[in-house]
Amino acid sequence: MKRFFSKNFALWSMVVLSLLSTTLPAFAQNSNSFRIIVFDAESQLPVIGVSLSRHKDIAPTKGDGILQISPSLLKGDSLHLHAIGYLPLTVAVQEVRHHQPLRVQLRPMSNQLNEAVVSGQRVLHTQNAVSNSITTADIAKNLGNTFAGMLEQVSGVSMIQTGSTIAKPVVHGMYGNRLLIMNNGVRQQGQQWGVDHAPELDASAAGRVTVVKGAEAVRYGSEALGGVVLMDAQPLPYGQRKIMGKLSGLYGTNGRKYAVTQHLSQSFPLFGGDAAWRAQGTYVNGGDRSTGSYLLNNTGMREVTASAALGWRNSRLELQGFYSFYSTQVGVLYSAQMGDEELLRERIKIGQPVNFYPWTRSIDYPHQKVVHHVGKLEGRYTFANKSRLSVKTAWQHDDRREYNQRRNYRSMVPTLDLRLNNFQTDAQWKHTYADNWSSEIGAFYGAIDNYNEPGTGVVPIIPNYTQQNLGAYAIQKYTGHDWGAELGARADHQTIDARGKNIFGENYGNLTRYTNFTYSAGAHYHVLPQLDVLTNFGTAWRAPHVHELYSYGVEQSSGLFARGDSTLRPEVSAKWVTSLRYASKRITASVDAYLQWIDHYIYDEPTKEVITMVSGAYPVFQYRSDNAFFRGIDADFSARITPKLHYTVGGSMVWANETKTNRPLPYIPSFRATQSLAYHFGHLGHLHDIHAKVTHRFVAKQTRFDAKADLIDHTPPAYQLWGAELSANFVMRNGHHLHILLTADNLFNLTYREYTNRFRYYAHDLGRDVRLMLTWDF
Repeated sequence: MKRFFSKNFALWSMVVLSLLSTTLPAFAQNSNSFRIIVFDAESQLPVIGVSLSRHKDIAPTKGDGILQISPSLLKGDSLHLHAIGYLPLTVAVQEVRHHQPLRVQLRPMSNQLNEAVVSGQRVLHTQNAVSNSITTADIAKNLGNTFAGMLEQVSGVSMIQTGSTIAKPVVHGMYGNRLLIMNNGVRQQGQQWGVDHAPELDASAAGRVTVVKGAEAVRYGSEALGGVVLMDAQPLPYGQRKIMGKLSGLYGTNGRKYAVTQHLSQSFPLFGGDAAWRAQGTYVNGGDRSTGSYLLNNTGMREVTASAALGWRNSRLELQGFYSFYSTQVGVLYSAQMGDEELLRERIKIGQPVNFYPWTRSIDYPHQKVVHHVGKLEGRYTFANKSRLSVKTAWQHDDRREYNQRRNYRSMVPTLDLRLNNFQTDAQWKHTYADNWSSEIGAFYGAIDNYNEPGTGVVPIIPNYTQQNLGAYAIQKYTGHDWGAELGARADHQTIDARGKNIFGENYGNLTRYTNFTYSAGAHYHVLPQLDVLTNFGTAWRAPHVHELYSYGVEQSSGLFARGDSTLRPEVSAKWVTSLRYASKRITASVDAYLQWIDHYIYDEPTKEVITMVSGAYPVFQYRSDNAFFRGIDADFSARITPKLHYTVGGSMVWANETKTNRPLPYIPSFRATQSLAYHFGHLGHLHDIHAKVTHRFVAKQTRFDAKADLIDHTPPAYQLWGAELSANFVMRNGHHLHILLTADNLFNLTYREYTNRFRYYAHDLGRDVRLMLTWDF
């Protein structure tokens, strides 16, 4: 018990602080007036400039988002709130009288066709790029879910899995080092090179997540072939003088998982400017998961995360510091570790475990432990001519340990013990002039030092290596009334020095240097009042990772033996994405189509060999490369059938094959579509925003499949999953809100397999999961 509380001291401290904060006098009501506090429904920040219709005597909201209303003006049945860029909101006068202060939310107008996604004052991507965003409200619903699982809400995004707890996002068939993840403006660097290595990220810590589907190599450099995932926390609450936050708790039936997360924020004056802070912590604990038919032994997980940000700004200068901590332990399904070759082939033939043990919350061997730290310092200065200079430096440390069942009581000694240190710094200068023109230039430097900790008793799967990246870019934009365009170019240089010893004690590795030039061109055009078209063409590149070049060993969670190829060449890509977006009062629709050509596309496929080691027998997967052609389409449609009934449907399809032989590439997602029907009941007493939704997901059988590139000669059949959601807000007398959310996935407990799950050889996917989540906003 003592160890538990000491390990999670930061998390428990924030929970206690949130309870104490509700007693602060800052929330005391002014007896001479009524108050309405207005928040942005997506960012959860106070909204500035909110006013009341037909009440010109009431001052609009300022930085704290508060409307002060005298009792003499509180007449009639309702008040009408409006602000530029937001949908109007009607509030019952009776609610204002009985709930003080009353907290309400304004929803931003849906106008993502001609705007860039902005977090605070930093533009995250160009308005000429095709992108989709996940709002704060949708992110909050994914407490306890994986980062990749949360991203599946976006059409064209799926995930490649290794069992029930490890998943990586897939965008247009691209995953791993082809998909760049920006964590609060920092390039995510960890041991994410293996399919069985998930990104070291807490999905619940994000304020907004944006998936940019084009090749964004000009702005972000290498590894952005498939696109960029921008994960940013909520902007610091400048002007918010009171401690505000939320506390969420969750329980899920599958794995008997429970989770708690805490967010706190405040602003205060400092040194003639405005300072603000934000803190967050999450704890997740789950036991053995289950399919629709049986238990998956040793699939429990633990996760502890925390982050804090502190910023200061005045009219010209803004400074910000950020730190995050991520720690996880995940169990590996027993069935992935086979005793000998005969047993391996028999288990693959059966397709599921043959031995079952009682459910447990404990995690046995084999398992993984990962600890990841991120620290960032950032400064932005605005010159008199309105140009802006941003400088940012960041540090990351990643510690990955993998444990197997070993003889002679050595299971507690990791078979893989990797340490990674990363330093990166970049600078950007942006200037807008002549009303329509803007220029942007930037430079980046990054260094990685990755080494194997000695003493494991096992030859490391990859050698020690150092890597250095240097890049510079320039982008020129024109933005008119109905259209805009941009051109960009970038130069990159990368050096990798890898050195190691193989199982025979022989030295291997090499010093390699890569230089590449990339460019992009994009445009958007407002064709009709409701119709926009966006198009973007860009080149990108990616050097082969050390894992693809030199790996020789077991990928623990995947249950396979990986073998690299030191002759692999860099991937070079060209991608063209075009999007049509339609939006009216009742209907929104979008269609994204893309073509992508990749020279020297790198992937692994089975050789039909089996290597038997002390820990078991493993199929051999060899890395190779071929020229490849990807193309596909994403589509979304949403209709407001009645003011309370809302229907949405979205689907995606991707084709990928070698250009020379036309052979289908492995592990490409099959066609999938998701539809939902939602009904808004309104309010009942103190319950507000009562909402019910039914979802249906269809995933087709992957028929574009080459049996020679797989362990088995067939793909799983198509499957359909149903889900449900019921939510409501309970308004307390002190104005605080309690959000109640009940969700169910795989409602009918279907037993199925997903083609892109590498554990499909040994087990089925997850069964029914019913989750109850309570969130207290204060």
